Amino acid sequence: MFFPECRQPSNAKRAEEGEAANHKVVKNENQPLRERKLTRQNGTSNLHRELIPIKKTVSKEEFEVYEDPDPVENVPEKVDEKENDENDENRKEVAETQSEKDNNLIQEPERKMEEKRQNEEQKEKFMLTRDNNDITLGCSEPSSEAVTISASCDDDDYDVCGEHYLDILKYMIFQQTKNRPSSTFFSRQKHLNEEMRSILVDWFSDVVKEYGLQKETFHLAVNLVDRVLSSLEVKMDQFQLVGTACLIIAAKYEEIFPPAIFDIATETDNTYSVSEILSMERFILAKFRFIISVPTASWFGTCFAKRMQFTPKMIKTMNYLLDLSLIDVGFLRYRPSDIGAAAICFTNIQHEKEAWPEKMIEETGLKTDNFLYVLKDLHEMYIYASTSDYKSIFNRYSDIDEKEVALYPAPSDKLKKLFPTVFGVAPKTTAD
Repeated sequence: MFFPECRQPSNAKRAEEGEAANHKVVKNENQPLRERKLTRQNGTSNLHRELIPIKKTVSKEEFEVYEDPDPVENVPEKVDEKENDENDENRKEVAETQSEKDNNLIQEPERKMEEKRQNEEQKEKFMLTRDNNDITLGCSEPSSEAVTISASCDDDDYDVCGEHYLDILKYMIFQQTKNRPSSTFFSRQKHLNEEMRSILVDWFSDVVKEYGLQKETFHLAVNLVDRVLSSLEVKMDQFQLVGTACLIIAAKYEEIFPPAIFDIATETDNTYSVSEILSMERFILAKFRFIISVPTASWFGTCFAKRMQFTPKMIKTMNYLLDLSLIDVGFLRYRPSDIGAAAICFTNIQHEKEAWPEKMIEETGLKTDNFLYVLKDLHEMYIYASTSDYKSIFNRYSDIDEKEVALYPAPSDKLKKLFPTVFGVAPKTTAD
């Protein structure tokens, strides 16, 4: 069904429209292009522009020629002059650059030769002997036996040659009386005895050697054990656990890289677990209120040896004596400063030095009469160390690394000569 408005035009009508359009185009050919109109065909939405005729060619005479009122003369010449100037400048720059390169090539070998000569002179300056140049005294390498403890590298945080040395020493002598363990604590221990303590100290020595711990770690661990035994009653099955915890505390306090707790637990043949060791460690720290650092005999001995400029061999002897003092609980009745001074005195006598110089008496306030009995006990420990049941310390200081100081004979005759009142008395017999 179609609506009337939408019917398509017939063919006759289309033909009439076509003829009319053609007639219209011919009629509008003479009209200007702007006056022509756009037409729209019926039945489509496209717009068609009427046919545009081809425009005729315009001749050259129709154009009007205008002259420039201000002509520019010699422009190409000026441009050429500017280009020439720029080229000259570029040539000069290139020439200068090339000359600099040539100069550098010429001067480079001379500069290298001069640097080499200066390096050789500086090298010769530092290779001079001590007799030729006193400035290089600190840079030259002394012999192994001539190295003193004051010139060697040490981790101690005090300077024995500084202006505060005497104040530090005075303070440490005062502090040694605080937090000091009792020498009679075994009278209150029902399950432990002195032999068990000696066995524990001997085991400490093995662990210190195996893990390369510091001597101060060894002394601090034994001090912590003695402080625990002085304040608490410890059962026999918990004694090694207390010792293990004290060793770990001392290692954490003194060492830069302390051994792992698991490794220390392995040293106990896994008798105690890591959790048990940590629990005991927390208990001890809470009991001491985290007061761990105390002046030990090792601290005083090292301080005195630095002041007296001990050789490495003398230092090993002193350390051996101080470690031996840890085995016997009887040394707890002496002050740590007296033990350190006695070890220094013994070492000086063995190496044919002055026993206890007047300078040390003035600085420390300690006289030989203050530590003569300590010296006697150290002498006995030194003599019987090789036949003792606890030989860990003796074996350690018999190694080449420790200069075999444990194998040297004791200076018994020199001690009797210097201190006849103590070392000259003959041992009492059974009849007496």
